[in-house]
Amino acid sequence: MDSLRYFIIPATTAVGVLGFLLGGQYVWLGIGTFAVLLVFDVLLPRDIKPRQAIAVVVDSALYLQLPLLIGLYAAFAYSVAVGANGIVGAPGATSQLVGSLLSLVWLSAVPTLPVAHELMHRRHPFPRFVAKLLSTFYGDTNRDIAHVMTHHIHLDTALDSDTPRRGQTIYSFMLQATAGAYRDTWETEAQTLRRQGFSPWNWRNHLWMQLALQSAVPLLVGAFAGVAAGVTTLAAMFLSKMLLEAFNYFQHYGLLRVEGAAIEKHHAWNHLGMIARPLGAEITNHINHHLNGDTPFYALKPEPDAPQMPSLFLCFLAGIIPPLWFKFIAKPRLEDWDKRFASPQERELARQANTEAGWPQWLPTVV
Repeated sequence: MDSLRYFIIPATTAVGVLGFLLGGQYVWLGIGTFAVLLVFDVLLPRDIKPRQAIAVVVDSALYLQLPLLIGLYAAFAYSVAVGANGIVGAPGATSQLVGSLLSLVWLSAVPTLPVAHELMHRRHPFPRFVAKLLSTFYGDTNRDIAHVMTHHIHLDTALDSDTPRRGQTIYSFMLQATAGAYRDTWETEAQTLRRQGFSPWNWRNHLWMQLALQSAVPLLVGAFAGVAAGVTTLAAMFLSKMLLEAFNYFQHYGLLRVEGAAIEKHHAWNHLGMIARPLGAEITNHINHHLNGDTPFYALKPEPDAPQMPSLFLCFLAGIIPPLWFKFIAKPRLEDWDKRFASPQERELARQANTEAGWPQWLPTVV
């Protein structure tokens, strides 16, 4: 059973493929899975059990995601090309366009990001290549370099663009994280090429290949199904890129660490939901991943005593309305983190961060 639960990943994507093949208002099936999974993740009890999984079985669930994701975009293009999905000029066009866009955005980001995240941490070149192809569909083919070379090293510090500041909204963080990933990729590639005696602008810079991959998807869809389908694909890739940044936003929000200090169990938020864990390929079981990035996802140990967040689905709904996020989730959780988990040095950083955010000072003043 532990192995089979991860097939929720390809099954969710398959629902979206089916929706496009059926056409019409069925294009809403893909985004409809969000509402269904949200309800189950909220209502089911917290999941703190370690997994007893069979590696080859759970890995097959991950590798199914790439052909299904290709199938998702192929089915969307086909549905538009044959007129089953009239996104422009047909009766119900607005509804079908919105349903198509939302389904593509949701399924390109989730559950695709967790699969790509897991595979980019593997040592063999094949899974890392698959991760690169998967990340193409959410417009983030350069994240593997920035994630490994920056995020895992500078976690919870000012040097990490994937760590949101206190008081920062999800919207400004999306731009910060995107710009930071491109900057980190460019700097890392430039250093590598200079050591090899090449200019950073040389064709060997992986950034050019990544941009070419991202351009290929909307161009191919547009060539097969028309300009409207190509533009919809481009919009879906952009919005899914913004959506995936929400993972970092909710898993690191407001946390602090002294640069160079050891990463400990209180340096990431965890979302141990019954649905979020398998759908997210254990990315929500987060601090254990940061303690050892080479541990396969199914072997990560849940840490129920580490800092916890409510359902990741609820966090997302609250996050898109910043006042709700700050009042009901961010501030209460960070106050508890400052008082129960933070080291003396981190509490001093917390006082400074709260002052900069205009938040209350819930820690006693040091005399």
